[in-house]
Amino acid sequence: MENHENEKRQDPTAEMARHLIEAIEQVRLDMAKVELWAYAVSGFSRPVPGYDPGKTTVWLPREQAMKLGKPNNRNQ
Repeated sequence: MENHENEKRQDPTAEMARHLIEAIEQVRLDMAKVELWAYAVSGFSRPVPGYDPGKTTVWLPREQAMKLGKPNNRNQ
């Protein structure tokens, strides 16, 4: 009878230890994700190397079609 009571007392302790180990492992996995996202976001916070918005021309599709459609620009 005494042995059975000791098993019951150890069982909750072992279960708590198991839950604690699982929680710590989950925190480790979450930290890995946080580090990954932090690295990705830091990459987007820096300007694109070699990009000067003042020197870049952006054409709308209609403007580009008109420019490319002129007879002197066609490659024949």
